[in-house]
Amino acid sequence: MAEQLKYSKILVPTDGSDSALLAGQHAVYLAKNLGASVLVLNVVDSELAFHSGLHYADEIAQLEDYGLKATAKIKALCDEAGVPSREVMARGSPAPAILEVAAGEHVDCIVIGTIGKSGVERVLLGSVSTKVSHHATCPVLLVRG
Repeated sequence: MAEQLKYSKILVPTDGSDSALLAGQHAVYLAKNLGASVLVLNVVDSELAFHSGLHYADEIAQLEDYGLKATAKIKALCDEAGVPSREVMARGSPAPAILEVAAGEHVDCIVIGTIGKSGVERVLLGSVSTKVSHHATCPVLLVRG
């Protein structure tokens, strides 16, 4: 049975948090040891930006810039370790967007940090990592920060 398992593409979503960076470290470790590549994803939460009102375009631009910086940190870890990687940006609500990218890219595993938002936000909005782990069609590694 173990011979049938093969991880060739690992998805690591990042929101720029320390927890996401730790998940990135785990993803790089797995990829290096399994001969896999890493897909580094940032989701621009367009719903969050919408609530900024008249400054929607400015807010999207700021979120995209922040997202590029977040993915670049994990891409740098991949480059250091000699792990092939690619950065991807998506827009939408984070959990559904992560699941959509995972399915569309045919990833074999998602490595995701469990604490990216404050406790109040998690209670009110639900945990992105919990939603992803419940609905993903591939294995999900939850990395506790």
